[in-house]
Amino acid sequence: MVNQKKIVTFAQIFNFYNMMKRMFGLVGLIVCLTLCPTCPMQTFAQSSDSHNKKKVEDLHLDVQQYMEILGSAITTLQGQYVDTIDWGKALATGVKAMLTELDPYCEFYSEDDQSDFKTMTTGEYGGIGALIQQRGDTVIIANPYEGRPAMEAGVRVGDAILSIDGESMLKKNTSEVSEKLRGQAGTTFNLRVKRPYIDEPIDFEIHRRKIVLDAVPYYGWLNDSVAYIFLSQFTDKAGQEVQDALVKLRADQQHSLKGLIFDLRQNGGGLLEEAVKIVGMFVPKGSPVVETKAKRPEWNSAYRTNTVPIEPNLPIVCLIDRNTASAAEILSGSLQDLDRAVIMGERSFGKGLVQSTRPLPYNTLMKFTTAKYYIPSGRCIQVINYKLGEAEQIPDSLTHVFYTANGREVRDGRGIKPDVEEKPQQMSGLAYYLDREYLTFNYATRYRQQHETIAPIREFKLSDEEYDAFCKEALAHKKDSILTLLKVFDMKHDLDSLRDEIKEEVANEIILRYYYQRGQSEHSLLQDTLVKKAAQLVADQKRYSDILQSTNKKNKDNKKK
Repeated sequence: MVNQKKIVTFAQIFNFYNMMKRMFGLVGLIVCLTLCPTCPMQTFAQSSDSHNKKKVEDLHLDVQQYMEILGSAITTLQGQYVDTIDWGKALATGVKAMLTELDPYCEFYSEDDQSDFKTMTTGEYGGIGALIQQRGDTVIIANPYEGRPAMEAGVRVGDAILSIDGESMLKKNTSEVSEKLRGQAGTTFNLRVKRPYIDEPIDFEIHRRKIVLDAVPYYGWLNDSVAYIFLSQFTDKAGQEVQDALVKLRADQQHSLKGLIFDLRQNGGGLLEEAVKIVGMFVPKGSPVVETKAKRPEWNSAYRTNTVPIEPNLPIVCLIDRNTASAAEILSGSLQDLDRAVIMGERSFGKGLVQSTRPLPYNTLMKFTTAKYYIPSGRCIQVINYKLGEAEQIPDSLTHVFYTANGREVRDGRGIKPDVEEKPQQMSGLAYYLDREYLTFNYATRYRQQHETIAPIREFKLSDEEYDAFCKEALAHKKDSILTLLKVFDMKHDLDSLRDEIKEEVANEIILRYYYQRGQSEHSLLQDTLVKKAAQLVADQKRYSDILQSTNKKNKDNKKK
């Protein structure tokens, strides 16, 4: 008969081996072997007896025991590991690995990471205001933001960064280059770039400024009466930016605001409080928006709108997709549950978890999950359950029916299901290839070099002659790739049959170089089929109202109960 005590003790060792391997990889495994090279069961039993007086029958080591084990492991490694250990890196990796075991939203920020966290929550940083991108061994300017230092200095899309204050940036990655570009607002540095189709490098003296990334990068009019707002993130200024956009749209004397398209596609979320503020612009004061439920009841919170709405009756169509998540789902889900907007697009991501941050010693920070959130109907839209590091999707059999204010059926555990489901507009294989091989990018960059100005955004068109020149370049581009090897498409044939799509893609890339992100957003809307359908829906009062009304009297009765 096998001794039960030895089985339990060995299970403890096995768990510890796995923990150390996850936290420190091979180093962790070496720790275990160093601590108990010949008889691990005996070593652990002795440690338990001498230090903790725990009974061997205990199935799990407690937190204090693991802390002692980790301390002993570090002491042993310091004295006996064959090479010098970067303890800062090793231990930070261990903390990050431990948090990753809980769920993918728990993160550890070292002192050096604090600026990235601040940028994520506030949209602010000290720098030049430009998006950069890796291209081979160099980092290039992918998008200088309008009105920011890089654009004002004359930096252009496609410029390859050679050096910063004389330090070579060749063979550096985007993180390394970004670190050098950022700095204290008010400081000055020299930026040397290689501009395509120009022989000599170009030097710029750039003054860093406080850069504020717009939560609303674009808003405008789709026609005489339907407005459009694109909300890209929920920073601490998101609510104010949406309010400012609404006020300006309402005050526009050349248009009459009768419908709004609210675009939350690709919005990964952010601050919950900002979502509550935005919902408050469209629903009566005091309306429920979201409730968070934590480990202990006294930590629960309920959020209601606390302002008089700006647009209490304006018809709204809210666009979402599979990357709409977190605070963006609180906003869209609350508007759906309160029957205040028609949701259109594809099912959202399904993140119903709330994270909080807590400071740790030595200027470090930890972000971790503290609650689940529930929108007005009472449902939690979380799709994945995370238990002991394992992710499992909630099965259909465990989801439940809830009801909107008008008695329409909605379900939990499935993200936000649109009232009107529409598949996203797909890019053709050829367009993807042209983009991936930088053919569209390069043509637009050279076009900017050859043309000082272009027509206004809504008037600019690529001529047939210009498109033919682009096709000639594309056909001459000989590049072995999985797409060409598998003959996924006939390029010559597809350049002709997909002429309209490719022309618009090239035109869109050209417009970025003259009118920046705002201009590109405005031009893209002209070809966005989902936006066109949303504009038609919001203008069709009968269809709009019918969608928001329940056709099932029983559901309405259930809601009243």
